Amino acid sequence: MTGLLVLRPVSILVLGYGLLTLSGEHVRRYWPLVLIAGAAVILAVAHLLPLPPALWQALPGRETVVAIDHALGWSELWRPLTLDPQASRNALMALVTPCAVMVLAIQLDERQRELLLTFLLALGALTALWGILQLMGNPRGPLYLYSKTSYSFPVGLFANRNHQAVFLVSLIPLLYAWVRLGHGSWTDIRSSRGRRGSVAIGGMLVLIPLVLIAGSRAGLLTLVLALCGTAALLVLAPAGRARTSRTRRLARWGPAMVGAAAIAGLVLVTIGVGRDRAFERLLGADSLGGLRADLLPATWDIALRHLPWGSGIGSFDDVYRMYEPDGLLMPSYVNHAHNDVIELFMTGGVPALLILAFAMALYVHRFWTLVRKRAAGLRAAPLSGAALLALAILFVASLIDYPLRAPAMASFAVLLSIWASKSTVEDAGTDARRSIDSSGP
Repeated sequence: MTGLLVLRPVSILVLGYGLLTLSGEHVRRYWPLVLIAGAAVILAVAHLLPLPPALWQALPGRETVVAIDHALGWSELWRPLTLDPQASRNALMALVTPCAVMVLAIQLDERQRELLLTFLLALGALTALWGILQLMGNPRGPLYLYSKTSYSFPVGLFANRNHQAVFLVSLIPLLYAWVRLGHGSWTDIRSSRGRRGSVAIGGMLVLIPLVLIAGSRAGLLTLVLALCGTAALLVLAPAGRARTSRTRRLARWGPAMVGAAAIAGLVLVTIGVGRDRAFERLLGADSLGGLRADLLPATWDIALRHLPWGSGIGSFDDVYRMYEPDGLLMPSYVNHAHNDVIELFMTGGVPALLILAFAMALYVHRFWTLVRKRAAGLRAAPLSGAALLALAILFVASLIDYPLRAPAMASFAVLLSIWASKSTVEDAGTDARRSIDSSGP
């Protein structure tokens, strides 16, 4: 929490600078993302606006607070829509960081975007290395950066092992895109693509065991999605100017088959040395997993009680305590529903679901656009497909956890959305230029 005292003021300054340099062309090019961000901010602000007593008291789910107000003589008190104004203010401020990232990232050109991708992968290498050092050191030592964290696990620069695992998994398709953005041949170590391919293979040999050791169900499930999806991107990618159909098939399927065999062997070795905590937790039973499953019907019931406007953005903690079933009572508190879609429905109501539905419609449209380009024999930008896959990974993880509530992960999702939403015209022009550059004299 102390880090937010620095992060949020800096984010406000960066957001102000980004807005000053933002042009109408930037907004027009990425208007759907700007619209989603604006709608999210407006919804959070609307939940904090004071409402007349008669209107507020008529809202669903306010009966308990209304009874308390009558008992205390506060019947004429104006209240905001949210049941937890402090938490809603915090949620509004949490939007500043991803919004700052968005207004800056949509102004980047192609070269700057690739440099940012390289920096992001380097950041992933840093958090992976930090996790390895945590495994080697004191299980409650100074390398754990947060007072409330997953001690003895390789959480890296995060506080939650699920967030670390999901972040590392989402880097797998981005590694593929980074290699594809290089020039030359996969098999030529002297070319940038060959060197990047070697680095990517080494990165995979580190990322996969770390995800398995982290003991994260979300990490393990999304790892399967990442590997299968990246293999599909690799197989469907253009094979270059191979002379025969057999050579082209080998160029497409060869790396995928070799990679699958290497990954399978790596997983078996990790299981063999007894560090496969994710498999143990997935196949075994634990109280925390059962609790998360029990939270879903309870959260759904609370959401229905507060239709259509919700209990208030960010209000899950306090509102859940009002309705917590006796069978789920325990000494510790429940901070989130561990299913962000249902929690969003509970706290933001129908308006929040409409924003989510619009975002998902954009995702499906972009995915279908890339599929049609492939069917028509056109080349799609590798970063767009990889970003779409990484976004799918984050969405699946959000169904069993809450990774996007961390500022770093929320900002990461914004970058992925920008990379995934590039126009088809820009994609075609970029690929044409790269095809000319890589063909050589």
